[in-house]
This record gives sequence, structure tokens and C-alpha cells, in this order.
Amino acid sequence: MIDSRVSLLQLAFASLYIGIIGYGGGPAIIALMHRYFIDRRHWVDEHDFRLALSISQVLPGAQAMSVIAFLGFRLRGALGAIVAPLGLILPATMLMIVLSAMYFRLGQLAIVQALFTGLSAVVVALLAYVTLIMGRVMIRDRRALVIAAGAFMLLTAFNLLPYFAARPAVAWLLSVLDDLPVVLFVVLTGGAAGLLLYRKLPLPAGDEEPNGQAGLPAREFWLALLVVVVLAAVVLLLARGTLAGQLVLALLRVGAFTFGGGYAAIPFFQHEALVSHHWLASQRQFLDGIALGQVTPGPVLITAAFIGYRVLGTGGALLATLAVFTPGVAAMFVLAHLHEKIRRLQWLQAIVRGVVAAFVGLLLSVTIQLGIASLTDWRAILLALVAASVLIVWKRDPIWVILGGAIVSPFLFHGS
Repeated sequence: MIDSRVSLLQLAFASLYIGIIGYGGGPAIIALMHRYFIDRRHWVDEHDFRLALSISQVLPGAQAMSVIAFLGFRLRGALGAIVAPLGLILPATMLMIVLSAMYFRLGQLAIVQALFTGLSAVVVALLAYVTLIMGRVMIRDRRALVIAAGAFMLLTAFNLLPYFAARPAVAWLLSVLDDLPVVLFVVLTGGAAGLLLYRKLPLPAGDEEPNGQAGLPAREFWLALLVVVVLAAVVLLLARGTLAGQLVLALLRVGAFTFGGGYAAIPFFQHEALVSHHWLASQRQFLDGIALGQVTPGPVLITAAFIGYRVLGTGGALLATLAVFTPGVAAMFVLAHLHEKIRRLQWLQAIVRGVVAAFVGLLLSVTIQLGIASLTDWRAILLALVAASVLIVWKRDPIWVILGGAIVSPFLFHGS
């Protein structure tokens, strides 16, 4: 239902404003939305905001994008649901393009290498911290622990296989698994395990929708569904044998199967950029991309722009950004209309719980792998330990830890 009090220009300005100051990841960005849309402007009420949060829990991709897309729709219809997410990611995308261009042009300079050697250590500490936090929140019972442990062992075993490639049996297994999207396989396995283990557990009670109008109106719903189908067909045609198509499909997979927050996408990013397509040169370069994503505002998934820039320059960065955020926004269009039914689907809630638990195990495996690759001397280990202490003990925001690492790294690692 369109609110005539709020113009499309006002909505665009609001989302741009939040996109510019939105440091700290999804929860911090959502808190900014609440402060701006409810406390400051009184554009939506608490029920709408809680409904947006509730829907976003079962949607893939960045939660902040799903929330602002829903709020944009409530205020300005389908066009608002497009403008609001675009405004949110535009500042981070532009800044990431600039930073990526500087990185790939100046990356061979000694001072730049020293800078990113230190930032890689800090990012490993950040990933360890995020894994700990996600584990505390999402591993609430033995079922989740079993799923997370299984995901960890599966991905770790796959990553260890190349070290034994000289053995004929292992070489044969690697050839069989060569085209297997391993991370996606583990995530789907986690979802199946969740369905098996959680299908009979009671669901938490939720808010009822007033007057049946919290979802999308029927006409808008079918129009949105048609748009999604047409866009999917265009993407499939685009993907036929082109590098741009491969990039779009890879990032669509990341966006479509990431549940539990932006950091859960890191195993997917790593697999697509380093294992499946070899778009990035090394684990170190991947860590550098994550570090750049931390110094930009907006959702963590903006790391997609770094990968896209490496593949196809500015156009690739824009394509990758749109691809990674599209599934969550598109799913909001379709599922908001069916929210009340979806919220009551026990099997869907069970699958989501399994997938989220699996992501904790995947993130732990990736963190260990990246730590082995980047913590190669005492200075890197020391910096990682200090960064982890600041995050865990003093509970400082990650942006300040990244900036602190950027200040000390040129001095600590120069000439190494």
C-alpha cells in the first residue's frame, strides 16, 4: 500500500543516507533503519518493521537488503522496493570499485603489500570472532552442533584432498568431484539434516497480520513474480558461454543460498572465486577483498564487487553486486505475499535451521584454512591475537580494528 506522504525521492535519499553511514554489518544497519524510518520520520510502525524482520529470517542474502526492500514496498510500492535497496548498496559499491581499482593497480608496491599482509591477519581474527558469535547464537542444541560439525568435516576433508593427490584413489576422487559445487552440496546436506532433525519441533509464535494486508496485494504479487521469472530467463540466456554469464550465475548462487547473515557467504565466495573459477590469485588476495569490504559501509556481501572487478572491471563489479543481492530482494517480492503461511511451515523452518548451523561449520573450516595461509610469521600471529582480543574482550566494532590494523601494518611488515 503506497504512502502518499513519502515521495520516491525521499525514500531514495533515506536509503542513500543509511548506505553511507551504515558501518557495522547487518544488525547495525537494521538499527539505523529503525531509527530513521520509525523514530525520526514515523514513516512505518513497529508492526511493519517487525514483519519485515520476520520475513527476512527465512530469506537468503543480506537481511538488511530484504528489510529495506520490504519497507520500500510498503511506502512506494514495487518501485520503492527496487529504489530502496539500490540506494542502500550504491555508496558501498562505488567505494568498493574505487578501492578495488587502487588495489589491483598499486598492489605490487611494498607499502601496499605490507598494509594487506597485516590486514589479512586482522581479517582472520575477525572471521574467528564472527564464527564464535554465530556459533553462540545458532548452535543452541546438540542437533545444530552435529550439523555444524558435519559441515566442518566435509569441507575440511575436501580441502585436504589435493595434498594426497599422488595416490590414485584420491586422484580419481578429485576428478569425480571436480565439477561438484562442494559448498552448495554441504549447505543442501545441512538443510536435509535440519529437515530430518527439526521437523517435529514446535514453532515460535509470531505476530498476526492486521486485516490481511501485511503482504503484497495480489496484483503486485503476480507482477513481481512475472518480473522475477523474466529476469531469470534473461540471466539464463546471458549465461550461455560468456564470462559475464559465469560471473552472474556464480554470484546468484552465493546470494540464493546464503542464510544467517553476510558472513555466511564467505565460504561460498571462497569456493566460487578460488576453487570453481580461479578468478582470484590466492587465499591472500581473497582475504584482501574481505578486508576492503570491511572498510566500506553497507552489507558484508559487497565483497562481491571486489571479485567482479577482478574479473571484468567496473562492469563486472556492478554485475556481481546486482547478482549477489538480487535473490534476497526477489524472494521478498514473492514470499512477503505468503508470509503467514510460510511462517507456519514447520518443514521450511527446519531446513533453515539446518542450513544456518551448517554455515557455522563451513565458516570455521574456511577461517582455519585462511589462517594457515596468512599467519606465516610471528608478526602476523601477534597482530591476529591482538585484533581478536580487541574484538572479543573489549568488544570494539570491527571497522575500528580494521583501521587500527591498517595504521600499524605498514610499519610492522614493511621490508618483510
